[in-house]
Amino acid sequence: MASGRGVEPFRCLRNLLSSQPMAFNLFGPLCDDSVLATRLLGPLLPGDAVDVAVCIEWAPPPAQHLEDATSFDVAVRYTTEYGERAIAGIETKLTEPFSPKSYGMNDSHTETYRGVARQSAVWRDPMEEGLADPRWNQIWRNHLLVESIRQHEQGSLGWQIVVHHEQDKRCALYVGEYKKFLADPDQSFRHFTLRDLVTKWCPLLYDECHLRWLNDFEDRYLNLSLSDALK
Repeated sequence: MASGRGVEPFRCLRNLLSSQPMAFNLFGPLCDDSVLATRLLGPLLPGDAVDVAVCIEWAPPPAQHLEDATSFDVAVRYTTEYGERAIAGIETKLTEPFSPKSYGMNDSHTETYRGVARQSAVWRDPMEEGLADPRWNQIWRNHLLVESIRQHEQGSLGWQIVVHHEQDKRCALYVGEYKKFLADPDQSFRHFTLRDLVTKWCPLLYDECHLRWLNDFEDRYLNLSLSDALK
């Protein structure tokens, strides 16, 4: 399975309620099966994706981009039906909030972050101080990484995607607030609930083991009533 240097074995094996093991449970089967990844992610990614490749907890060399530890929970490389190269950085959230730390405002990261933002047409005002707000700073940094990659790979397309639990109203609120900073959200940003993905993917699965995987995921993370007897 494709995974990057940010994988935390302790958390993945002992805390299924954190977002990283959830990302493995949801996207793990797609890492080793490009046909399955293309079938499930193709309809969700702009440009009708083909040749999809998925990697969990991935980042390019920091020195070439944001010069920090920003990484994607899930990175998706693909080609559109028109032959354009594209990347989608996916941020997954389950029970944890976004990082409480704020970077990119009057600190050592400011010049680098704002330099990437100024070269991009994604944000209405690339110098807007509100982008560094800790409530969505993590989304902004991930989006900056998408844009930095695009700037190094001329002609490529890119999107930032957030996937969260349908009952995480706080995450949904912060996503909505962050979108207000974008010049055209539909051209650079997507967000889905876990329920959205399960609902869209289920009719696309034909193999018994794949159906069992998604059903198990749904029971573990969405059918919360199954835990009522444990209260």
